[in-house]
Amino acid sequence: MVKKALLFVNGEPPKPLPTQLDKYDIVACTDGAYHNYLLESAIVPQFIIGDLDSLLNQTINKNIQIIYTPDQNKTDFEKAILFLSSKGITQFDIFGANGHASDHFLGNLSVALQYHHLFNFTFYDNFCRFFFATSPMIINDVKDKTISLIPLSPVNKLNITGFEYPLTNADLEFGGLISIRNKACQDQVTINFEQGDLLVFIAL
Repeated sequence: MVKKALLFVNGEPPKPLPTQLDKYDIVACTDGAYHNYLLESAIVPQFIIGDLDSLLNQTINKNIQIIYTPDQNKTDFEKAILFLSSKGITQFDIFGANGHASDHFLGNLSVALQYHHLFNFTFYDNFCRFFFATSPMIINDVKDKTISLIPLSPVNKLNITGFEYPLTNADLEFGGLISIRNKACQDQVTINFEQGDLLVFIAL
């Protein structure tokens, strides 16, 4: 049975905060996310994960379990993924992974790139949702949505249908050809490629 977590990390606070918490097996956050925006919210996570440097002198709800992970060779985001995976989580909805500090966002992408073959990540910010594509992939309910395809490693023989600007046997590469600000002209679009790590951004 697939287990799913809602994870908050310390980037730009989501506006509004998600409300359908009952669809998740676990709600968790890094210590920075708790300190910077969850503390004053109605959301009470089951776990706070990290090195706890943001929680000094904070009063913590007694129903929250603190997971102290002092390893400075891993980011709090990576620590959270590893801890939650030990609880059987394989799907993650992630808020706050970008915004504020660009180096944090790139660090979070680096972590996601390392683990996305093992877990299903969907990121949400105040402008879009984004995730790694599998091949083949069908995405529904996107007509008139702006969609960008960003390769984090070379993506070979990419074919996309249902877009205003289709691609056939295209090779995408960061620093070379990418597909930015395309638009879905159908309710359903398809993505197919041979190999590579491809991020799909869908505007809200």
